[in-house]
Amino acid sequence: MVKNNTVSNTMPSVGSPPFWYGSFSALWVYFRVPIATLNNLLAKQSSALEAFPFDDLAENGHEYGLMNINFMTYSSDSGVNVPQSYADITKPIAYGDKPPASMGIEPTHECEINIVSFSTAREAQTPTGLTSSQFVQGRDHTKTIGNYRLWVPCDDRIAVYWGMHNFGENKVMTYPFTYNNPAPNNPDRAIWDFTIPAPMAEPATNTLFRLQMDDLVGAPGVVGSNQSEIIDFSLHPHAATNPTSQRLVASRRNIFGQFRCMTLESAAAAGRAFPDCTVKLGNSSHQMVADLDAMLGGSGQFRPAGIMTYQSAPVVAESSLYYADI
Repeated sequence: MVKNNTVSNTMPSVGSPPFWYGSFSALWVYFRVPIATLNNLLAKQSSALEAFPFDDLAENGHEYGLMNINFMTYSSDSGVNVPQSYADITKPIAYGDKPPASMGIEPTHECEINIVSFSTAREAQTPTGLTSSQFVQGRDHTKTIGNYRLWVPCDDRIAVYWGMHNFGENKVMTYPFTYNNPAPNNPDRAIWDFTIPAPMAEPATNTLFRLQMDDLVGAPGVVGSNQSEIIDFSLHPHAATNPTSQRLVASRRNIFGQFRCMTLESAAAAGRAFPDCTVKLGNSSHQMVADLDAMLGGSGQFRPAGIMTYQSAPVVAESSLYYADI
């Protein structure tokens, strides 16, 4: 069908999405940040985005929005195992390289640095007046508000490559993550503690940041959330192709299960405060550290404006040993 305008409605043709996760564990920590700070960072990347101002976060005539740090560990099954992939596991990869060899069952660790945003082209459809608590609990039924992936450090070269190609992610390959987090096979752990190392172009001793926070399990004020599907914003084509222009794109991530979350409203109703979250900025020279510094104001203890966690259900369990010879 011929259009009179010059804007293409043809969907971008990349890779073979959807991407299927085999397991998924995640933490989202939301922080209140002045809208002017968030919009200043967004303007450096695209004029098609603005940070969403949440009315309940406003203070003394100033508007505030949300950014979040989203730590994820997940696996996926490509159905193909190439032994070369194990030899290449810490080999850096760039956008223009050949597709990496598959690991079969692929473990991935990544951490999105997101700004909660909306497309300015759809400003009229955005749910003006939505509170931060309503957003965290999934009450944006217009799905016009999403996470702009400002930066995505990741230690899996396969995920870095395909994230850039298939989803336009601003992905950076780092040294392997270190963490000690709650998980079904780490049952006594009640604290999230992870360190995001520097990109592989830097010394291995450098870091981007470290985050520590108590888990939500069993805490007063924890409620169920159904934020899925989550809208993720990126720019396409990827900046590594040196495009003359980029368009704002989005993908929809459906997470099959219930989130645990704490919001400003649920915490107030339970008469409790959020657990403090400690963020320590690292010594990396990467722009990511400077952007975090601009949003958070440096290292320190921060009171979140929202928290979500998710753990996919185990699908197989093997029991402990028992004596079979009696």
